[in-house]
Amino acid sequence: MYLDQTLTLCADQKGFIRCKNGLKIKIVSANYGRTYDQVCPGGKTDTLTCRSKSSEIKVKWVCNGYAICHLHATDVQFGDPCPNIAKYLEITYRCVKSIDNDKNDKPIVAFNAYTSQHLVFKRNTPVNVVYDKLYFNYGDAYNPHSGFFTAPSAGLYIFTWASVVAPRKIFDTEILVNGKRIGLGNCNNESSSGYENCASTFPFVLNAGDKVNIRTVFANYLHGGGWSSFKGWKV
Repeated sequence: MYLDQTLTLCADQKGFIRCKNGLKIKIVSANYGRTYDQVCPGGKTDTLTCRSKSSEIKVKWVCNGYAICHLHATDVQFGDPCPNIAKYLEITYRCVKSIDNDKNDKPIVAFNAYTSQHLVFKRNTPVNVVYDKLYFNYGDAYNPHSGFFTAPSAGLYIFTWASVVAPRKIFDTEILVNGKRIGLGNCNNESSSGYENCASTFPFVLNAGDKVNIRTVFANYLHGGGWSSFKGWKV
């Protein structure tokens, strides 16, 4: 029998939950808001029906199936379901041998990364492209410092990258799995006087530990500021 455990984080606090001895986290419930007046009483607490509609599914995405899960109780993470009310994140979880087969209980692996700056390359020198900022990174499988995604488990994955290229520029690329080319993406804008937007998508069956990244083939420019991105998710 698995016993329920709880974690409460007041607004802006960070914390983690952990399961030992090979057990995995299974989220029973999670709410960011306020339903009790005696929990985290440091602010306005006169609303006791405050619930973030997305908090439970978001906590399940980042925690279910893992041995440890780091959390941060903020409006940025979970929205602001009751403005001006002192909120907290309350989680009930169990440590289990395996989680249910319900799709909402499976660990979510998905990332959405983008380039924050315009990138300039030597046209004929292949380099790994680093998408250095993240909209989200469920499962923490993408590294925004190296540009590599590492598959946490075997299965079918989908990857897509979108590129904006300036006039008279080129950004032809390849997608690699463990350093081997598996697909190509063409974005040749050298003959155009306007900006060009290109995208490529590929499915891959990966093994745990396989590494995926984007590398230039012929490229001299990639538009940044969030216009160019690299995304992937496990099906």
